[in-house]
Amino acid sequence: MFPWSRREFLRGMGTTAAAASMWPYLPAQGLPVAGPSDWARFAYDLHNTRFNSREATLNTGNVGRLQPKWSHEIGAPIQTSPTVVGDTLFIGAWDGKYHALDAETGEPKWSYDAGVTPEPRWQLRTMKSTAQYDRGRIYFGTGEGDLNCVDAATGQAVWKTRMDPGLRITSSPNIYGNRVFVGTSGGNAQIVCVDAETGAIRWKFKIVPDREEGGGSAWTSPAVDEEYNIVYTVTGNPRSFNPPGPLLFSDSILANDLETGELLWHDQIRASDPFNMDFSCHPMIFDAVSPGKRGARRQCVGAGNKSAFFTWDRYTGELLWRVMLTSPTGPWWNSTAVAYNKVYLVSNERVTDPGSTDRSESVTAALHAYTGEIVWWRHNDSMNRAPVCVANGVFYQSLENGSLEAYDAATGKQLWQSSIPSTSRGGIVIANGNLYTANGEGGLPTEPKNRYSVFAYSIDGR
Repeated sequence: MFPWSRREFLRGMGTTAAAASMWPYLPAQGLPVAGPSDWARFAYDLHNTRFNSREATLNTGNVGRLQPKWSHEIGAPIQTSPTVVGDTLFIGAWDGKYHALDAETGEPKWSYDAGVTPEPRWQLRTMKSTAQYDRGRIYFGTGEGDLNCVDAATGQAVWKTRMDPGLRITSSPNIYGNRVFVGTSGGNAQIVCVDAETGAIRWKFKIVPDREEGGGSAWTSPAVDEEYNIVYTVTGNPRSFNPPGPLLFSDSILANDLETGELLWHDQIRASDPFNMDFSCHPMIFDAVSPGKRGARRQCVGAGNKSAFFTWDRYTGELLWRVMLTSPTGPWWNSTAVAYNKVYLVSNERVTDPGSTDRSESVTAALHAYTGEIVWWRHNDSMNRAPVCVANGVFYQSLENGSLEAYDAATGKQLWQSSIPSTSRGGIVIANGNLYTANGEGGLPTEPKNRYSVFAYSIDGR
């Protein structure tokens, strides 16, 4: 009578629930006016591609004309990516606040104090979670362990949900329907699903068993497969100093049923990890097309840790390929994107020679999404510890020395370069014909505060 599998049934119910969940969100005065190519969440879409497929203004022909448009001083380190919806940009900083700025002028609209306790050593209040805009609200986490929901028009709190004691949120949320998915770090790391309307916790999945030492932290944004109702999360090491392992589900990718939290499959790269080889790059969902066999496709999920980039069959968990471009420390802090049947990543190697200062090597490469073969690669003048992105045929990256760069996504040819005063830990986003970024490295009190700003670039600075 009902010839559906459990997976098909849940998939159908998920679609219905997503549609039904729209009704509580009524239009409000002062909401951001949507733009044609907004960047509304950390990794752009549910699949975490960091590929703005709707950008139609900036391209390979005119990106070389990018000039500064405006800058706005925040006065505290910024390690979140800008969230841009039409005429409004949202960004969090180490002053413990989320700020809303006019995306065209940089003028402030409002700021929201998230109530984060200052870090004792530097008197800074850490904020690393990039906000997602969804139906008139923004959602983000804090180092205090709170998931915040804030009215996007006014900056007023809607609700705040605290995670279990000892947990922090450095990851960025991903929202599907009426569910907010977020990873946590700290003593007993978890993947948590929260009701977007009320803030009530729907389910929790413990990454590691109860223990004070922590380990297995989910540092970055989960990816959502809306077709088959799966949420993918990657995890950190078992903490090399207390002890190095083994510890199940550390250094792993996890596939959970987004309705229930049930674990569907996982792959643990290493159970013991004294070398801190975390998965610090967000998982990305993509379909890969064979370069040789006509019509052959792979349904993939991929993620980078500090040794290599790994690609799995997203439904069976079979490891399809992995590529190491440099010796560890490899890809860092979400320095990956996927577009045009290519995986883009930056891989780093920091070398310490006895009796001398550290030196580093960094390369940027495009890999074939089906095989992992290198399509193009280039050497960087500095390391990268920031998210990259792709839009309208152009690949963008920011380096540790403050360099902002654009390359032809097909060939790797450099098209544009500029610089900001210090490293951009939040990376670059492209929205509505503009490039947005910010700077600030936490824990550097010697830097003048006025070096911490949000920057906008546009064609000829207009």
